[in-house]
This record gives sequence, C-alpha cells and structure tokens, in this order.
Amino acid sequence: MIEECKPAQTASPLMRFSTEWLPERDRLDIWREEFARRVVRLEVAQLDDTPLLYDASFQTCGDVSVGAGDVSAISCTRSREMVSDGNGDIVMLIPLSGLIQAEQGMVEETIAPGGCLVRRSSEVGTTRSHAGQFLTLNLPVERLTERVADIDRLGMTVVPRDTEVLPLLQAYCRALCAPDATLRAPANINVVADHLLDLASLVIGARRDAWHLARGGGLRAARRLSAEAAIRRNAADPGYRIAHLASELNASESYVRKLLAEGGSVFPPFCCKHGWSLCVPS
Repeated sequence: MIEECKPAQTASPLMRFSTEWLPERDRLDIWREEFARRVVRLEVAQLDDTPLLYDASFQTCGDVSVGAGDVSAISCTRSREMVSDGNGDIVMLIPLSGLIQAEQGMVEETIAPGGCLVRRSSEVGTTRSHAGQFLTLNLPVERLTERVADIDRLGMTVVPRDTEVLPLLQAYCRALCAPDATLRAPANINVVADHLLDLASLVIGARRDAWHLARGGGLRAARRLSAEAAIRRNAADPGYRIAHLASELNASESYVRKLLAEGGSVFPPFCCKHGWSLCVPS
C-alpha cells in the first residue's frame, strides 16, 4: 500500500510505503510483486527469519528522486529481466546503519554505514543489506553526464564515508524527506533537483566547470541547511556561539554569517529564556 502524505500546505506529495500496512500472511508476496517489481524494479528476497520490514518515504523532484527509510535484512537484484526496461539511471545507496554487500559481475564490495554505493541501473547486480536505515538517490544519467567526468566508468563504485561532501548530501536528503520539509515547496523543486545533482557530482567526481558551479549552488545550500540545523539542535544552550557553529562546519565565522544571511537568518539568533531561537528577519 502506498500513501500520499501532505503534512504541510507548501509541500509537494511525499510518497510513503510500509509493509506494516499489509496483511502479515501475504506481506512478502504483495511487497515483492506490487512494490519491488513494479515500483523500484528489483527482485527481492528476505535474508533471515525476522519479520519483513520496509518503511520508506520517497520524494521526486522532477527527474531526481530520493528515498529514506528502515529495512530488515534483504537482498535486491537488478536482474537481466529488469535491466531490459532501459532504465540507465545512476543509483546512490547510502546505509546509515547496517552493512551493505554488493556484487556486480566478478566484483564484490562492502559498504559501511555512512559510505555510499554508486551503480548504474543498466547493469545486472545484487545488494545484500543488513537491517538498518538507508538513503537512496536515483539520478538521470543524461543530466549527471553533464556534471561528472567520464561517467561511463561508473559500473559500481564505493565512495568512502570520509569523503568531504558525502555528509552534506546525506543531510540534504534527510531534510528533503522530513515530514515538514519546506524544501518540498513547489517553487523549490527544480532548484532542489539541481542541488542534489550538484552534490552527487561532487561526491562522484565533478568536471572542472561543474565543480565550480556546484560549490556555489548545491554545496552552499547544503551547508546553509546544516548551519540552520545546528542552531536548532543547540537552541537550549545560551552559551552556543558562532565560533562553535563555524567549528562544526569547518568554516570561518564570516563565511557562516554570509550563509545564514543568504537564507534570511542572522546569528546570534534572538534569545529567549529557554535559549537561542533561529531568527528570520521580516
């Protein structure tokens, strides 16, 4: 069963799928046929005897889509039958908890939490996921080709978790899939898609010209989101200062002030008896 969630008036539809809505006796069969094969175009199977869990939200921004959710231990195979659909999208799979083991041809890789698996939908392959949380991005190969150097080399690639831009891409995806995300306002959708392509290209390996554009576009936007999120996390601490925020972002204080100003915010935020609150001037 798929549910359309509209938690905020300005949000575009956030699609959610949960196996908990399915009758337990037929849960695996329905999930396998109605969702896995028809929606995400994968052959799936359970890897252990624990109850099947797949609870994920999906947001489409033009021709880019993002998913975030929880899953029990499963295998997902892009079989020869499935690749005949002609879909050549680039898929980025990021485990937030639990390992992923991936196979493609003679190549086998293990992706630890926080790392990223990059693969092409046009290639036959299998991933085996431990139970945990995950993020996925589906990116149109045509648009990513404009940004990524030598994209044809991407059969299956593992991006280490310590790659500089990867945490910012993760944070941006989580913000987009949050129930009350203002990023999903209809006026933002095209910009958000470009930001996701910018961030993905920086993670994978952007062309020189695309690298400069991405740093002023998606990367800057993701850093601003991270700055605002950090202020909200520390709202109960009156001792929180811009020096702490700059250190967390690994940036200068002047850079952080400019980032916040671009979003209409200031630091320090106004102070109330419970701590700081993010201020957006009128």
